[in-house]
Amino acid sequence: QEIAVFRFDAYKPELSDKGMLWLGVCPQVSARVPDSYYDDAVDIRVRDGAGAILGSNPRSVLMGVYRLLRELGCAWIRPGKEGEIIPQKSLDSVEVTLSEIPSYRHRGICIEGSVNYDNVHNIIDWMPKVGMNGFFNQFHVPFAFYDRWYSHRLNPHLEPNSFSAEEACGLRDSSVDALLQRGMMVHAVGHGWTCDPFGIPGESWDAKEYNITPEQEQYMAKVNGKRQLWKGVPLITNLCYSNPEVRSRIALAVVKTCQDTPELDFVQLWLADGNNNHCECQECVKKRPSDWYIMLLNEVDAAMTAAGLRQKVVFLLYVDLIWAPQQETIHNPERFVLMFAPIIPRCFSVPMTDSAYFDEANLPPYVRNKLTFEVSVGENLAHLRQWQKKFQGDSFDFDYHFMWDHFMDPGYYRMAEVLFQDMQNLHKMGLNGMISCQNQRVFFPTGLGMVAMAAALWDETCSFDKVAVDYFSAAFGADGTAVQDYLRRISDAFDPRYLRRELPVVDAAAADRLASIPALLEEFIPVIASHTEDTFLPENVRKSWEYLRYHADYCRLLAEALRVRAEGDEEGYFARREDLYEWTRMNELPLQTVFDMFELQEAFGLFMS
Repeated sequence: QEIAVFRFDAYKPELSDKGMLWLGVCPQVSARVPDSYYDDAVDIRVRDGAGAILGSNPRSVLMGVYRLLRELGCAWIRPGKEGEIIPQKSLDSVEVTLSEIPSYRHRGICIEGSVNYDNVHNIIDWMPKVGMNGFFNQFHVPFAFYDRWYSHRLNPHLEPNSFSAEEACGLRDSSVDALLQRGMMVHAVGHGWTCDPFGIPGESWDAKEYNITPEQEQYMAKVNGKRQLWKGVPLITNLCYSNPEVRSRIALAVVKTCQDTPELDFVQLWLADGNNNHCECQECVKKRPSDWYIMLLNEVDAAMTAAGLRQKVVFLLYVDLIWAPQQETIHNPERFVLMFAPIIPRCFSVPMTDSAYFDEANLPPYVRNKLTFEVSVGENLAHLRQWQKKFQGDSFDFDYHFMWDHFMDPGYYRMAEVLFQDMQNLHKMGLNGMISCQNQRVFFPTGLGMVAMAAALWDETCSFDKVAVDYFSAAFGADGTAVQDYLRRISDAFDPRYLRRELPVVDAAAADRLASIPALLEEFIPVIASHTEDTFLPENVRKSWEYLRYHADYCRLLAEALRVRAEGDEEGYFARREDLYEWTRMNELPLQTVFDMFELQEAFGLFMS
């Protein structure tokens, strides 16, 4: 069959009579959304294999193709060729008519974790297949994430490779090329503005020796009477934001970045990745950090406007900045996008919803550098509501389900349910989507959570149960429902609340649940074995079963470590946890595309020590 791609002046139904499948951007479809550059819409009218796939922009046309293919039974259960499920079907029998606008504008992923270039390229390639539309390369140069893999940090069994910032720049540029090929939205930077414009590299969170000059030091926040790097890390060091030179340098750096990268759609402008370390000089204490932040944003907008720049600026509600400004307001809301990042604390045991009400009158006062963050979901949302009174423009959630929390639910099932509900609830919170700050390799044992996240961002009315049934059927074949039940039982036996430290460390009930896991695994291992040995299964389906085989070994080791801890044997826990780490190191290569060994150790070190 022939395929024609062009821009429609108007959709003409008679085109489908030509025996062709037409693809194109159509003004009639573009007119259905508020802004056809940022907003996606698809219109599919195909009968007997002929007709049209129309979109509001080129990216939407591509997503429309994948949307049609999903209707025909195709599925992308994980990134890469090994995640493609492609049924055999005659195009002559195809009849699909649908018209859809995604529930949310922002449907993206942010680079995190430990990655090689194939991991990043494959997830970028996967995203439009499931309806996601944007990717965020963090920092000016995303060196830290690539270096973790290429230097094989935390895995002494693999020979480290030398890796440079210049190489990271090249991989960043290649990933942007991959985004542009697909018409996807391009986000960049985030942290780094508080050091890079001042000649101090912000490549990672590692502390090391820097030759800080007196000129550089004068711009740093004065905390406890000293201006210096905070804990030796530029990325977490705040500045003296009342200093006009500080704001001017950052504004000029933002302009230069946007001029040098015209393909950039959203420049993320954040302050330091630290808390309780804001400047205590006599000028800075006159306003909240969020007020100085708004002043900086307004100066950035003025400089961008003078330079004729189109990019949107994303500003961050995060740690100290969660307290809304009292004195300053944004002058040009159209330039900006609010990003809500409730990282401290973040409870993933229940969905984040506006029904978790907290009276704004009871919010704790802002006390410079003496803040505590042990707050409820409702309290975080009350802070968000205060910001929304100041800013009614575009916004999205920046959240962390797949940063660490997936390790707290080894079955990936209950966390997928909560993630799905969080996406459904975004409109109730006044947010227009999500950029997921996450590891890229999060498909062990399955990609259910990722597919569920994408599904709810595309259609907030869809059913988790249907998404799950469809996913397991595609990934595992006829016995998909058995796998679904098995992984649900795995999640419940581990009880993510225990791994999240929401239950007592020594807990007899937890010990009993964890002690039941080996029998649960043994019961299902013969089912796994029968499928891994079935040469008639499609290769990608058999691969799903092979990952389950590895996953059973992983669960056995983790359950044993946690069981002895729940029984009160802390020393035994750490010894057995090291056995688990060693297993992940030895099996890192066969699991490389689906499991991040580095971040497992980071997560358990942070939350389970």
